[in-house]
Amino acid sequence: MEFVAIDFETTGYEGGGGNEPWQLGYARVNDGAIVATGEWFFDVEGAPERAHEADALGTLQSSFEVWSPGLVGKKLVAHNIACERTILTRTAPLTKWGPWFDTMKVAKARYPRLPSYKLGDLCEMFGLVPQMEGRSWHDGLYDAVACAMLALHLAGPSLMAG
Repeated sequence: MEFVAIDFETTGYEGGGGNEPWQLGYARVNDGAIVATGEWFFDVEGAPERAHEADALGTLQSSFEVWSPGLVGKKLVAHNIACERTILTRTAPLTKWGPWFDTMKVAKARYPRLPSYKLGDLCEMFGLVPQMEGRSWHDGLYDAVACAMLALHLAGPSLMAG
């Protein structure tokens, strides 16, 4: 079982903004274990101050050649994939992304009566909260690790195949 869990943090649409990504976190999984993690920061208006101080700062498009090879052709996992898929498609419309595995969709199918399907709530319910010093929810790296842990919990080999 091999996949890459990803999570973008964005500026949102407040004030007429265009919901621009300012952080991408990833967690690479191989043989049922997280084997690598990382993050990129993007220089966009409306990004939190800590993004502007990051070493890996660049625009999403200008740093595409650096961060994208690790995702192209890989099984991609995200929690509610709409945001991640939209950003990747907008950045590189001719690139084939995925196949995709949506942890929210699978959680709803496997556990149809839960009170919440938010990433943090699901991870807390299943005892999968990542322990990462200085990190918490709504941080791209933290959420990508949490998503990877949730995917491993939810998916047997048959669900992750294909």
